[in-house]
Amino acid sequence: MSKIYQEIWNSDKNGFSASLRSGEDWQNQNADILLDVQVESSGKRGVDLASNPLFYRVNEDKLSSLTYTTFIKLLDNYISRINVQEIVTVEEQEEMQLFLDAIMPTAPIQLAREYINQELGENFSEQQFRTKLQRLWFELYTNFYQGKATNFCSGFEHVFVGEAKLPSNFRETRDATPALGEISGYHSWVKFYFDEKYRQVNFLGYKYDLDGNVVPQTPNVITLQMTQNITNIRGEVIAQLFKKMGGFFVGSSPECEIAIATVAFFESVHGKMIKDKKRTTINGAIYDLVMYRNITPTGSRGDLIRSFFPIFLGNEGNKVPPSNDTGRPDRVVVPITFKNDGPVVIVRALPNPVGEDDGEEWVELRNITNAAISLTNWEMRDKNNRPEPLSGSLLANQVQRFAITRSQPDSMQLANSPGIISVYNQEGVIISAVKYTRAQSGEVIDFI
Repeated sequence: MSKIYQEIWNSDKNGFSASLRSGEDWQNQNADILLDVQVESSGKRGVDLASNPLFYRVNEDKLSSLTYTTFIKLLDNYISRINVQEIVTVEEQEEMQLFLDAIMPTAPIQLAREYINQELGENFSEQQFRTKLQRLWFELYTNFYQGKATNFCSGFEHVFVGEAKLPSNFRETRDATPALGEISGYHSWVKFYFDEKYRQVNFLGYKYDLDGNVVPQTPNVITLQMTQNITNIRGEVIAQLFKKMGGFFVGSSPECEIAIATVAFFESVHGKMIKDKKRTTINGAIYDLVMYRNITPTGSRGDLIRSFFPIFLGNEGNKVPPSNDTGRPDRVVVPITFKNDGPVVIVRALPNPVGEDDGEEWVELRNITNAAISLTNWEMRDKNNRPEPLSGSLLANQVQRFAITRSQPDSMQLANSPGIISVYNQEGVIISAVKYTRAQSGEVIDFI
């Protein structure tokens, strides 16, 4: 587990202390944030089992520091509905620069730059890092999830503000029944606090995917169900959005969250994640930090931030899922582009060996180039995106057989029918992918 995330958290001078209820009392009555998680949610949009707000109390005096005031001014700069054109005004550009001015000297941002340079091999000067932060978080781009284009995206909007998914036939009309939609993103405790204060969101209860459905005893994270109201300029509710399972850190400052997420982005770029997740421990709580980069028109991961959020897995000493567990508030599946003409091709496979499958399935790969190819941090995946790590090298024009080890419960397994085999390089870019309809017992399937 990486220590950098704990170090960033410890350096957060603008962070808030937080406390949960313990029976009728608070664990720490004097904490900056008193978090009232109450009851488990029902799982249904229209059922609210939490009679009180999530935030019982917040020390708003601490929200007057510069990193918070500049952050809060950014929250109303975005149109919530996806695919509606974002127009960035001169005033909004100035607000963006003031926020960057505020966070750049802080310890979390400086620690992040130092780690990214020293441990991940980058070489950012302070000005270059500022420029990179501006691009990662504020540049508008088009995302191609499952081949469908979503325009006017930005990392900041998705992570900290949230996006509204509404029916394609949605039209704003007076006296119409509010449309029903979903929330995408929205992983900010500050945004949720103010929205809840002004009755724009409703906390429906906690929603943790933990063994025994226990209530977690860490106040620094919440996983929940919620609804959000979208209003028009007259203050009328025109849509109600639902998030079945979402989550965010609680008490961390904007610079702390930007720093943690930016480190996670570079760890993703440098192949330090398993299935878009990084396992870490912060204050005794175990998390998978989920980093989704944008998806390009070819289906590969891009060089911008699409989403970031923590998955709480339990406390140290408790049983937690393997590091490639698939449970998470948001699920994104990178679409497969079927091709088998890259530098490494899939030659043939044995998906359905005679007898037991464990350890007997295999895939043969060929390097069709005239130079050796290192397979370090490469992996094969099956139709459920479960990985089989690769290592070593393929020599020029070499064919090599790789066993499907099933080393973990969520490792790659070849289906008998239908099936997919894909190969990804160290940057998460798909190199080759094939599919088959059925594999008879003992049948070797040829793909070229």
